[in-house]
Parts: sequence; structure tokens; C-alpha cells
Amino acid sequence: MIPMTVEEIAWALGAEVLCPGSGGRRLSRVSTDTRTLRGGELFFALRGERYDAHDFLLQSLEKGAAALVVSRAGAEVLRSAEKAGSAVLRVKNTLGALARLAGRQREMLDCEVVGITGSTGKTITKDFTAAVLSRAGKVVSPPGSYNNEIGVPLTVLEAGRGTRFLVLEMGARGRGHISRLCAFARPVIGVVTNIGYAHLRWFRTRERLAEAKGELLRSLPPEGTAVLNADDDFTPFLSGMAGCPVVRFGTGRGAEVRAERVTLDHRGRARFVLRLRGGDKYEVRLPLPGRHNVENALAAAAVGEILGVKTDGIIAGLQEAKVTGWRMEMITRPDQITIINDAYNANPVSMRSALMALGDLARGKRAIAVLGDMAELGPVSERAHLEVGRMAVEYGADILITVGRKARKIAQAARERGLPRGSVFSVERVDRAAEILRAIIEPGDVVLIKGSRFLGLEKLVDLVA
Repeated sequence: MIPMTVEEIAWALGAEVLCPGSGGRRLSRVSTDTRTLRGGELFFALRGERYDAHDFLLQSLEKGAAALVVSRAGAEVLRSAEKAGSAVLRVKNTLGALARLAGRQREMLDCEVVGITGSTGKTITKDFTAAVLSRAGKVVSPPGSYNNEIGVPLTVLEAGRGTRFLVLEMGARGRGHISRLCAFARPVIGVVTNIGYAHLRWFRTRERLAEAKGELLRSLPPEGTAVLNADDDFTPFLSGMAGCPVVRFGTGRGAEVRAERVTLDHRGRARFVLRLRGGDKYEVRLPLPGRHNVENALAAAAVGEILGVKTDGIIAGLQEAKVTGWRMEMITRPDQITIINDAYNANPVSMRSALMALGDLARGKRAIAVLGDMAELGPVSERAHLEVGRMAVEYGADILITVGRKARKIAQAARERGLPRGSVFSVERVDRAAEILRAIIEPGDVVLIKGSRFLGLEKLVDLVA
């Protein structure tokens, strides 16, 4: 955060100053979590369905918060703040105030802002993009999937005067969500990875989902650039939402930034020839398994080329990128059992990609798929789980363990498609899945672990790795 005084912050937020604090101290760090306070932060007391940080205001002062942004504050809090020399600023809505402060910071930043959305691949595309852009200047990007109305403003507030590139991941669970994020973030490049089936619980149809994701494109200035997946069937629709030039990435001839001659090494990592808009070709080797990551890398390469990163920087960024955990994370045990930890989340498109990677990586070894419920699929949930069961067989899973009630349909479809009953297990709990996996796993096996976030399948990795 670019340092600001309490007075400047109060003006930016339109806040009432209940306690001015002491001195003309400039604040440069923002927090919304008392557990991570180190002292000297501007603390926003946010409220959610299951929490209210106003209950921890005294604790935030004890841990050294220099200023509090609140919607209410009792006499005890005000006395404690005055004693500590901390400011207290009152606003109607603290979450809205966080966005307003991020908007004020964005006005002061002199950097290129990249917004990334889509049904799948957002986080890895964000990681690749940040790695590529880091070859040309300082980059700020979010940790993990920091992509909502809290995470995006906090990421904007991490940027400073030395930031050259700000990479933001943007999620949506309803119409208008991305528009509100773009209102203060003001991206100049917008990337849509694809339009799949995630979050159909809220959107009901892919068309409505595409409209919501396309809000990113509508927000771009005329001098901006939309970066779209040439291989996605909604790209013609999305192109029409962009009032700026469009650059397409993919594997087909309709892509200006293209991958040719894609192959996989013995660890399932992709190697391909990268063709940039000028027509030049370069060989690239990705650092993580899964041929689906080629598209994520291409999107990042397109952004890098648009923003002037030299070709050798684009290639080095892709090849040396460090990606967020629990996404195609490879763990090899001493007994040569390989575990693919892709437990962060799941939807039909990402399940297909992960199962394809499992088949590519196994190649003659025994392939074990541990698959959990897929959440937020709304009207297509049952059909989607059945389709994943069929995909598990199609891509060569030898043993299937499903976790969760909805995932029973995965097991059902796998049996119907011919996987022997003795090779299919359905359980409700992660610990039971771990018991089964420990009982059947053998040296040389390749194990995929994937499911929606609420299941906590990453615990399974800890139990068997």
C-alpha cells in the first residue's frame, strides 16, 4: 500500500473520525484478520454470514493495529484506542470502504493491471502470468485463489509505487460481481481462460456464466486488450463483449499465440513449440504435469507479449514458474508411488484435465483415482458426476475411490462403464478413503486426488504421502 496518513485515509473512505490517533503517522499495511496482525496495520472490521470482526477490535488494538475501520465501536474500544494512540474511523459498510481504499490506491499506481477470470485454470494462469511479467519488472499477484470482494482489494493494496505489473484473479458467484471488482481495479488486460460448468448452481446456464465472466471484458478501456481462448466455444460471444482488440491463444489455427507439437515427458509435463504473434517459434517445457496447462501457459505468454516482455523472459517465466499448492502438485514417495495432489477444487472440466493427466502419467503403471464431490453445479450436478465416472474409465483409471454423497454417481457410472466392482469404492469421509488407499496402494502406483474444496481432500495427501 502506498503510505497514507489517517486523515488521507478518512477522506478517501468518507469516514467519521471517532478517534484521531497520535501523530501524522503514515500507514502502509492493511489487514482484515487479527491472527496475522504484526503491528502498525490499518485494520478493517469486516462482517460476514458467520463472523464479525467487530468482536475482535480490542484484540486488534492489543496486537498493535494503528487504525481501525469500523461500522460501530463501543466506549471500551474508543478508550483503548485513545490509550494506544490508534485511530478509529467509522463508515457505513467496512467491505465497501475496503474497495474504496483500493480504488484510491489504484488511482495512485502507475502500473499495468491484468485481470484473469474463467471457469477453470484461473489460479495457474495467474501464476504463469506473474512469473512471465516478473522478467520485466516488479509484480504483485495474490496468494492462492484470492479472487473475491475481499481478496481482490487486498491484492490491489499490496501494490506500491515500484509495482510495474498487478495481476488479479477475479471470481464470480453472481451477475455484477466482476463489474464491481473492475470498478476499482480498472484492468487494462482481461483474460478469460474458458467457459465451463463451475458455479452453475448460481448461473443455471453457461450463457449466463459467460455474460458474468464477460463483465471483465466490458470493463476494459478501448486501448486495452482482451485475451481469449480460441479453442473455447464461447469465445465468439465473448469477443463481442470486448470494446478493444482481442488476442486469442490456443492450439488451433485461429489462435495468434499458439502451441504446436505438444508432447509429454515421463512425468506428464508438457513440452511444446510456442508460436507468438510475429510467427517466431520457441520450444517450451512446463514445470508441472497436465497437458491442460499448455492453455494456461499460452494465456500468460500472450499477456507477456502484449506487455512487452522479451521472448527469452516469456520462456524462462513459463519454465520456472512456481504455482500455487494443491494444483497438480507432484509428490513421489521413496517407494516410487506418485501422488498428484489436485485437491484444491473440482468441476467437470478440471476433472477431465486431471484424469487425462493421470492416464498420461501412469502409462503402464496402475492408476488410482480418488475423486470427491463437485460442488456448485446446480441443475447439471447429477449428469456431471455421471460423466466424470465415465471419464475415469475412459482415461484409464484402474481403481476408483469416491468421497462424498454426490460422488456416488461417479462410482455408479464407472461400474456401468465396465470398471470391476472390486475396483470401485464409495465412502463418505476422508479418513475412510485413506484407510482404503493405504490398504491397496503398491510401489509404482500413480494416485490422483481431486475434489471440491469443502471436502478437505488435501488431508488425504497428508495421510498417505
